[in-house]
Amino acid sequence: MTRPEEPHPSDARLLAGIARGEEEPFRILFKRWAPRLGRFLQGTTGSRETAEDLLQEAFLRILKAAPAFEPRGKAGSWMYRICANLAYSHWRRVRRARQAARDETGVCCDLLGSAGSDPQERHAGSSFAAHVEAALGRLPENQRMVFLLKVDQGLTYEEVARVLACPVGTTKSRFHHAVRKLRTDLKVWDERPDVSRRSPDVL
Repeated sequence: MTRPEEPHPSDARLLAGIARGEEEPFRILFKRWAPRLGRFLQGTTGSRETAEDLLQEAFLRILKAAPAFEPRGKAGSWMYRICANLAYSHWRRVRRARQAARDETGVCCDLLGSAGSDPQERHAGSSFAAHVEAALGRLPENQRMVFLLKVDQGLTYEEVARVLACPVGTTKSRFHHAVRKLRTDLKVWDERPDVSRRSPDVL
């Protein structure tokens, strides 16, 4: 079990305890990481409900895969990779659903659950925050993923590259493309001093 004299056990030690079938390490890991992973999943999917479902699936996968975790790696990057894979799977399902709807009706149905689809967010559609979320939702999936990991979650380029299993140079390129597109998309707000801006400092 987790040692009582260790009030803040490392993620790797918690995963080792989970691999042995202990409940307390799993509870601690969930409490420590669920807010961050949930925020990341909500940002990538654009839907709180979808993020909650994927978060549950992510921790089920963490529970099952804990014995395979290599202590030499960073536990955080390992868990982000699990969430990223779930987000990619979600996007593939959405694309298939959109294509099926288009084939059946001849109309492009947007099922992405982006910022503009929620009634509350539609009501606040004129706000800068809603515009930022909508702009993020329009980014290509790989650019949105890199941007959120880098800016919202605070990972380094090297950590993002490990999470997404791609070269660091590719990570940097996707990030800079995302920033350029967001700046263009949000340029309309530059001359509105009355707007309360909450965009990341990188913009």
